[in-house]
Amino acid sequence: MTALPEPRTVVILGVPFHDVTMAETLAHIDALVAARRPRYLATANLDFAALASQDVELQRILLEAHLVLCDGTPLVWASRWLGAPLRERVAGSDLMPVLAAHAAKAGHRLFLLGADEATLAEASARLQAANPGLVIAGAYSPPVAKLLDLDHEDILQRIHAARPDILLVAFGCPKQEKWIYMNLPRLNVPVTIGVGGTFDMIAGRVRRAPVWMRRCGLEWTVRLAQEPRRLFNRYLLDLLFFVRALRHQRRVLGRQESAGAPAAPLDEAPLRRDFRLVTWTGRADAAAVQAARLASPLPADGVATVFVDCAGVTFMDSTGLGLLLRAYRACKQSGGDFALINPGPAVAHLLAAMRLDRLILSHATITQARTSAGLLRRGGGAAAEPGDLLLRLEGDVTASRTGSLARWLDGEWEARTDARRLVLDLGAVKFIDSSGLGLLLRARKLALARAGGSLVLRETPANVRNVILLARLDSLLGLDPGP
Repeated sequence: MTALPEPRTVVILGVPFHDVTMAETLAHIDALVAARRPRYLATANLDFAALASQDVELQRILLEAHLVLCDGTPLVWASRWLGAPLRERVAGSDLMPVLAAHAAKAGHRLFLLGADEATLAEASARLQAANPGLVIAGAYSPPVAKLLDLDHEDILQRIHAARPDILLVAFGCPKQEKWIYMNLPRLNVPVTIGVGGTFDMIAGRVRRAPVWMRRCGLEWTVRLAQEPRRLFNRYLLDLLFFVRALRHQRRVLGRQESAGAPAAPLDEAPLRRDFRLVTWTGRADAAAVQAARLASPLPADGVATVFVDCAGVTFMDSTGLGLLLRAYRACKQSGGDFALINPGPAVAHLLAAMRLDRLILSHATITQARTSAGLLRRGGGAAAEPGDLLLRLEGDVTASRTGSLARWLDGEWEARTDARRLVLDLGAVKFIDSSGLGLLLRARKLALARAGGSLVLRETPANVRNVILLARLDSLLGLDPGP
């Protein structure tokens, strides 16, 4: 099957939404099934955006998703107000029955994961009754547990045995997205989608709003009437976030163009071709993207690390930012890195407004960017104290690396039988996901197994601190209070 063109990306409230219709979504799913490489889709609504503004791990997961579908009429309205309209709302609850019918015709095998056993059985029966020939290769309701306490190996064995083409995960946001992200390298499933409470709707446990209410953006009122105690505070906070964040984004986009700065000097010419340097100038907006006036920031020619010198950019909108995020995702999926060089006010203010400056890093010079990306050697950190084993972690501590990092950590600790404190220097870690938290818990267990042993975290960056705090592991890991 011919690869489909990358859909336009529009950034709304810090989340990159892909401008796709329901039919285009199904076509992308077919292409992913044919490609057989593990990818995941997210159906993001206003609550996702609100959570991602506070949860850097969830925001990173959404940045790297193959498709982020707009599951919220208010977000479609917001895209129009921001001058980058999305054509259609593709809600997870609408996608599920359409996808089941499509899978029955295309021969795609489904696996349903999550919800309780009764709901899962009823949802499976109804889907197969409505779609003769639909293959539900497996369904499993794991015992209720926190993310890191789930029996991941058991779940993976069940999925591998069923050999599905599409995995549907109903753990609720953000647990399902974090589970998918931390297990994606080992899933061996071409398409994985977080579907939230969709199984409950299919099974008839939750009633959907009439079609006219969905079109008018009033579906939330029906949900609120059904579960007022659980949803009232969430909807109120989401509304407050929507109004504040949208006004802020519109205000930033409404600013007059800023003067471009001189291009960042190539202060240290690369001795080898280990990165691409792309220079943008002038307006980086929807018109420039559509007319292909901006140099492509995507990795190419086997080089996975890209730096974009945007000192000369005078204006950037949601579509221009979406192109940067597309490049960011492509670099990360290729095992490389992505950064901006010397961004001016037009770019810096937009990134800050959407809290994307936590993940899209900016550097003043090429040398700083190369050092951060691990292309140049960093300076040494603090020295180890007697009786300490000091280990420094760098870059992204995510699922693709935790296996090798765990083996390295075990070997280093076993080789130092005299050490009593395992000290992890996290100062050069740019991001950590839930599998990275599992690595920290493994390190703690390893240290405590030795008489008088302990684990110490040193120089914990803001992104790592955010993930630890949201998982409520700060006390267990001895995280210092910080600023």
